[in-house]
Amino acid sequence: MLASLLLVVLPHAARLPWWISMFAFGLGAAHFLLLRHPGWKVPRPLVFAATLAGAAGVFLKYSTLLGRNAGVALLVVMLTLKLLELRRMRDVLLLIFLNYFLVITNFLFTQTPLIALYMMAATVVNTTALAIATQTRAVRPAIVELRFAAVLLAQALPVMLVLFVFFPRITGPIWGLPKDAYSGVTGLSDSMSPGAISELVQSEAPVFRVKFSGSVPSPQQRYWRGPVLWHTDGRTWSTGHTAALLRPVVNPAMQTEGEAVHQSITLEGQSTRWLIGLDVPVEVSVPAINMSGFQWVSKLTLRERTRYEVISYPRFRTGSLDPRLREAALQLPDALSARVQTLARSWRDKADTDREVAQMALDYFHSEPFVYTLTPPLLGENPLDEFLFSSRRGFCEHYAAAFVMLMRSAGIPARVVTGYQGGEYNPVGDYWLISQSDAHAWAEIWLPDTGWERVDPTLAVAPERIEHALDLGTLPSGAPVRFQTGEDSLFSRGWRRLRYSLDAVNNSWDQWVLSYGPELQREVLIALGFSQPSWQNMILMLALLVSTLLLGIAGWLLIKKPMPSDPVLRAYRRFCARVARLGIRRQPTEGPRDFSRRIVTTYPELERQVNRIAEVFIALRYGRPTDPARRLSQLQRLVRRFPRGAGERAD
Repeated sequence: MLASLLLVVLPHAARLPWWISMFAFGLGAAHFLLLRHPGWKVPRPLVFAATLAGAAGVFLKYSTLLGRNAGVALLVVMLTLKLLELRRMRDVLLLIFLNYFLVITNFLFTQTPLIALYMMAATVVNTTALAIATQTRAVRPAIVELRFAAVLLAQALPVMLVLFVFFPRITGPIWGLPKDAYSGVTGLSDSMSPGAISELVQSEAPVFRVKFSGSVPSPQQRYWRGPVLWHTDGRTWSTGHTAALLRPVVNPAMQTEGEAVHQSITLEGQSTRWLIGLDVPVEVSVPAINMSGFQWVSKLTLRERTRYEVISYPRFRTGSLDPRLREAALQLPDALSARVQTLARSWRDKADTDREVAQMALDYFHSEPFVYTLTPPLLGENPLDEFLFSSRRGFCEHYAAAFVMLMRSAGIPARVVTGYQGGEYNPVGDYWLISQSDAHAWAEIWLPDTGWERVDPTLAVAPERIEHALDLGTLPSGAPVRFQTGEDSLFSRGWRRLRYSLDAVNNSWDQWVLSYGPELQREVLIALGFSQPSWQNMILMLALLVSTLLLGIAGWLLIKKPMPSDPVLRAYRRFCARVARLGIRRQPTEGPRDFSRRIVTTYPELERQVNRIAEVFIALRYGRPTDPARRLSQLQRLVRRFPRGAGERAD
């Protein structure tokens, strides 16, 4: 029982406050000492005081006793406190059944196949504790009970698979998680401030996976569009809240060019509503709204893994600009410095077209000593002024924001677009993986001849950003970003291959298990031959298959040759079979002592060996030995050494 509790609590240890983990492991050690010293008792007032202290500690940490994080912490505290008052069988069974519930709580934090296998192993150990606690027969070695529990659960697997495939699925979860279940989720948001993207890219957590129906776009086209930011106060950018920005686009004045790119995207739960798609997405397969800025917003918060299809056109012309959107795309903060405006106006005076102004800004970033770094210095009250003329060190959000501000100062409508750029191809799973480390920010300017056009000012400083992924190794503060060149050692190639395989397993698990909803269930049932799968047909098939499985298992148990699963009985029957070769067969009603006497009467030279086998067997089968594993090993060894033919003498 202690082993089972340790297995289930261990994954929570990294999530819980350190004192709760120490509290739980300390109580487990205390219970182990109590087992060693049965005379020791824990005073009830001490247990009561520890209970109050544990509950108070959880409340002080989380300011509540409800929710996912606080609820799991309280359950761990109370469950381990129960170890101090195991006096009756009812207490033991209660602890074991609560541990089954604690197994489920691990899936509130992660649902990977690895944690599923781990929790399956923990369930087997917990079932072993239940089998030992409820058995009425003689004590058997723990390994025997472990095998018994594994066989017991294995018999339930076919029924579980049938229920999983055929039980009617409904849209959305049956129950919802508390709000704090999504508190640790990171990703793009509807605002951006200096350092936001550079912090995000230091995580390699997957964001979405993509499969292309046709040809794969070039690296220069693999921009994945997310939130579009219009408004700034000089430091922070946001999507804005004016009516022009929030209203859906009914008939966007956009002309597409070239072939469409079809993508199948599986988006990890991000607790947002942004639907990511290759720039620029024109159609998605789930209920969503196409907002101003060609950003798709789901009608529901995407807290669960979502799979959808996207049609995009990398080449496009957007046409005229709505006057209200033009006003939003020219908004400037009140505290914009004179130096910034002077620089932009100087380009405006020299250039004949807006495109030339944009090129002058890119040339400025390229020719001046700007550095592309993950750890730029902190900026003061005038962040744009300090970045352009003083520090000149920043990440993509610094360059995109500065470029947009310069364009607006020159009278050119511009906006910031956040999303992801690039991605990593997984040859094992044949899909593209986009991680948080691919997060990126770029700019868009409106030109009279083409409409909105993407400009990535980061490329003027670090053109390698398109072709190579970032090297997220530790760098000194302010040091330039390093890129992965692809020149890997044998170890690196092997590690990458292993990582691809593991991610492919995770993706298959996500696609076929975690994402097994109404649509996928319908596809599976049609593939199995159901022309019109309805819930009535599924319930009928479910009843037929489960009944057939149970009847089949029952019939197999009835007709199979009886073979004791108890290793003690197996060893004794092996002994009886060897005696039968000597010409003496045990009668069905003959006990071990009577059978031993009859053997010794015929073969007195085997008396010592026969009596020793009978003695150990009786102790294991009808008694409660202190060390059953050692005694079982002794019995098996004695049986192996027993003579195989008549006339052989004992050792």
